[in-house]
Amino acid sequence: MSFQYHDGLREDYQSVGFIVLRDLIPASLLADLRRETDKVREIARREHGEQAQRLQPVYRYAELNGERFRDFLHLPELQKVVANVLSPEHKQSNIMGVLLEPAEYPWATNWHRDWGHHVRNLPTEKFETAKQNLRMFNQLNGALYEDGSLWAVPYSHNRPDTPEELSAFPQNPPSNPPLTEAMSSEEREQVCLRYARSMPQAVQILLGAGDVAFYRACMWHIGNYVPYRKRATLHDGFNCEEDIAWQKEMRMFQENYS
Repeated sequence: MSFQYHDGLREDYQSVGFIVLRDLIPASLLADLRRETDKVREIARREHGEQAQRLQPVYRYAELNGERFRDFLHLPELQKVVANVLSPEHKQSNIMGVLLEPAEYPWATNWHRDWGHHVRNLPTEKFETAKQNLRMFNQLNGALYEDGSLWAVPYSHNRPDTPEELSAFPQNPPSNPPLTEAMSSEEREQVCLRYARSMPQAVQILLGAGDVAFYRACMWHIGNYVPYRKRATLHDGFNCEEDIAWQKEMRMFQENYS
């Protein structure tokens, strides 16, 4: 049975910090998006090299059919989730990206909270206040193939770091996985997996083809990637006025510290 919205999703999202919409993308659109993202993979590697893991926004490229990506954003059940879990005022960001598998060797991001670990010299109290607003910092991953790349810490989206988290990752930004060029692919894969598991209370969010994960980007999360598993995951968000104001403020904040 394909995904159908239900009212419990809002409570789950606000409490846990993420929800998974199982079997949201219909088969015909899934097929079309797979064809488009095969082109995305070629463009990304041509422009950014074999390890490229993202192309964004897709609407920038004339060889891609941007309407198929917009068809995804306009799916009726997805729109119901946005209107009822976020708000009717949340609008698509217009920066749709595609997340891809690396071609050469395993790799992982650092454990991080978006904004809190990405804006240099951002006062901690300012970020702590902003992430209390559940209307802000919402994004999605829509899997076109099975995807277990995303890890997250449930319930971390609107609270301060715990002592255990600060003990595991005391730096800001947190340290990266300890990879070296001398490592084999298998060694890199194991190092990245151990790194992902080193975060207290972390869970791996497993998506099947056609599943969509909504999550608050201010929660602790990570991406862990291997080259032998094909990946094409749509990555986007829906913004409200507070998001737009925050992004404008952060651009000015970063310019003042450049």
